[in-house]
Amino acid sequence: MSADVYRSGHARVVALVEGLPDDRWERAVPACPDWSVRDLLAHLVGTASDVAARRTAGFAGPEWTATHVRDRAGLDVGSLLAEWESHLAATTEALEERRVPLAVVGDLLVHEGDLVEALGAPQPPWDGWAGTASVLVRQVVKGIRGRETLVVRAGGTEWRSPDDTAEGAVRSVLRVDLYELYRGLSSRRSRPQMRRWDWEGPADPWVDALPVHGPRDDEQPVPPPRV
Repeated sequence: MSADVYRSGHARVVALVEGLPDDRWERAVPACPDWSVRDLLAHLVGTASDVAARRTAGFAGPEWTATHVRDRAGLDVGSLLAEWESHLAATTEALEERRVPLAVVGDLLVHEGDLVEALGAPQPPWDGWAGTASVLVRQVVKGIRGRETLVVRAGGTEWRSPDDTAEGAVRSVLRVDLYELYRGLSSRRSRPQMRRWDWEGPADPWVDALPVHGPRDDEQPVPPPRV
């Protein structure tokens, strides 16, 4: 399943960026402001190259990702896409055989959202990211322990933190669009944006605790729903 999700994400990103005018390749990515659209694509290509070669030590760390961008500086878009395509079979095979972190798939989907938002495109299709989003929500909510508890309702599903029924629990209930929740948990929404979600009970400390890569304060673009 993870290999299929990766393949479909690869296809959507290629469709999104093929034919972009030159000036849009140099556009800054709001979620990764040190990167341009070209840099982000270079990272995705470099990830596939490393996964195919089983070079996953330091996966997703700053030096690992910086190497992807640095090594591909100056390559044109056609070369980047061709390199990614050349690693696709080996990357998906490694995922099928569980020889590399499954987080490779999550990294692709999160960065797909980054590209969508940088380019002003609509939300990716539901079936591209919703399964991965649900897994992430479940992992985060089930990991919440203590007196402050959380109930999350999104995408027609409810998740409750394990201590929600404990005596003296201080419960917060969050109702939010699943795409927005996924982006928030992926540290792609600011504290003010997360506070504007539909909360019953305190939003704090959740706006700091929920983002898996830490909170942020820079407002992020929200793509229109796909029609």
